Amino acid sequence: MDLLRVRFDEQVRTEKRKVAGTTIETQVQAGIKPWREVVQPHRDVASGKYQQAVFAADLWQVHLDEGSDEYRNPVEFFRRTYLTESLTGLLAGAAQRLSGSGGDPVVQLQTYFGGGKTHSMLALYHLFSGTPHSELLGVDAILKAFAVQELPKVKLVVLVGNKISPGNP
Repeated sequence: MDLLRVRFDEQVRTEKRKVAGTTIETQVQAGIKPWREVVQPHRDVASGKYQQAVFAADLWQVHLDEGSDEYRNPVEFFRRTYLTESLTGLLAGAAQRLSGSGGDPVVQLQTYFGGGKTHSMLALYHLFSGTPHSELLGVDAILKAFAVQELPKVKLVVLVGNKISPGNP
């Protein structure tokens, strides 16, 4: 008897999933375009020649002036980066702190895997790279919104944990 009840409950759940899936598909068809109609994948992705290593952000490589332009070149990096509210806040806070007009002294980048920690560090690195902020897409608006007149000149230091030998201080 218990086995029949378990089978019946599973059949009910399956039917509910089918109905829910149909509802979602109907809503999507009614107003939201499929992503394939909105964006075009990068050429190498579309052609099947995608290489994961090319798209993996690496702060150490950028510091050594290696890797692809989309991460290495500050102008290109900001051209390709969508400035989220969180990233905007991080950049504004750093600009305020280093220009002496506020900002938190300690920032903890705490996100899940793939949540943008390296991208955030690259944005900070490029923000203070010496490239005029007028050339970095979106940065002028951030500085203006947070009342930062000019970015100070800073000495960049890159500390990447897996590039440090424990036996070599």
